[in-house]
Amino acid sequence: MARFNVVGLDDLQEQMLQRAKIAEEAVPEMLKAGGAVMQEAQRAEIRTMFRSRRSTGDLAASIVVSKIKERDNGKMVEVYPDGKDRRGVRNATKGFVLQYGRKNMPARPWFTAANTKAADAVNDEMRRVWEAKQNDGR
Repeated sequence: MARFNVVGLDDLQEQMLQRAKIAEEAVPEMLKAGGAVMQEAQRAEIRTMFRSRRSTGDLAASIVVSKIKERDNGKMVEVYPDGKDRRGVRNATKGFVLQYGRKNMPARPWFTAANTKAADAVNDEMRRVWEAKQNDGR
């Protein structure tokens, strides 16, 4: 009869469990850090793209990072304009119209521009948090 003997599998299993524990703790912090970077990028894009006498700053001030949500076995946060401005207009509607335009107003894609510009910075911040967590766990 054949015999199978493995040495060191317990250590590998322990390392895998340790990494899973670190990931479970790090993911919420990574999402919050990345969300904060994206929030600031969207605010900056709004401020630079919409400079007129009519601009009140309400849209930029309304950008929020949502609570951590679980969807499709993964965690996520959303960064979007929330609430209403001082005239009672929903900021999400205002942001949508500015992003995609309407028949009497051309599109000014602030959301796409901000997300494209900030993608690397968001990933770098999330990576920084991950590496800090890994170094703390050792």
